[in-house]
Amino acid sequence: MDEGIATIAVGAHADKVKSISNDDKNLIGICLIKLFHFLNCILELLKQGKKMSTKLYIVATPIGNLKDITLRAIETLQLCKVIVCEDTRVTKKLLNHLSIQNKKIYTIHQHNEKSSALKIIDEAAQKGEGIAYLTDAGTPCISDPGMFLVSQARSLNIRVVPIPGASAITAAFSVSGIDDGRFNFVGFLPTKLIAIQETLNQVNQQQKPTIFYESPKRVLSFLENVVNFISPSTKLFIAREMTKLFESFYSDSAENLFRYFIDTPEEIKGEFVIIVIPNKIKEKLISNEEISLLKILMKELPLKKAAAIVSEFYNGNKKDIYNIGIDLKNE
Repeated sequence: MDEGIATIAVGAHADKVKSISNDDKNLIGICLIKLFHFLNCILELLKQGKKMSTKLYIVATPIGNLKDITLRAIETLQLCKVIVCEDTRVTKKLLNHLSIQNKKIYTIHQHNEKSSALKIIDEAAQKGEGIAYLTDAGTPCISDPGMFLVSQARSLNIRVVPIPGASAITAAFSVSGIDDGRFNFVGFLPTKLIAIQETLNQVNQQQKPTIFYESPKRVLSFLENVVNFISPSTKLFIAREMTKLFESFYSDSAENLFRYFIDTPEEIKGEFVIIVIPNKIKEKLISNEEISLLKILMKELPLKKAAAIVSEFYNGNKKDIYNIGIDLKNE
């Protein structure tokens, strides 16, 4: 019998089987290792595929009127298996209104966002599930929790997709009549008096309108702070309960509005958006008709006389009209 050949008898038959040499064993071992690494790569690719299929959708929701929900927001909420929200009671009301059920709902807020965000994202990514994030009202991550959730998703290379919609900021600014396309947004005033004064001092130095959010519990305090730290004559535009039944808008000086709300406490309800208007922008709020008449009169009369006539005719503020005239002269 030749070396390396073994004869195995099975019944009346015999098959010649070649024995496995050491070199063959090494080769098989190498192949098995490569196969193991290959399978690991496939597994990782599958995991990555699930992660790539996971997206975080930042969904804007109505600020009051549920009819303001967008078709794309509805579609996103229907498709996503995981919904992250600020308050489950508010979100469930919206989902019930849209007849959307059987969702995994998680809450994040300022106290648990850092501890919960990564866990929620990782769990959804492992299963390839889409995540929809929404707050109680409006566009998320603006004076709301959620930024840490977004940053964690980005750090894991998970795509973050905006689903635009309602925003109290743009809604209020769009109806303010302020002739300036720029604005600053602060959110809520700080609670400590020193920080309040610093914030309002900065606002007073701005040449752009500044938008604040305020709660009914603090709106009188806000107006009083504007009177004290900026000026009683500071022009404000206030939007209250936008898109709701008692939607209201107010435009006057800080002092007049402060007195008004003291006298009508029944109107201190709902959420407020307050726009603080700098002096230069205040001037622009004078009507186009007043400016047109002022231009005509300035061709024939001294500015002081022209401003007095316009203010008397339109019952306007003579000082503001006079300042407009100075700007017109300098153009």
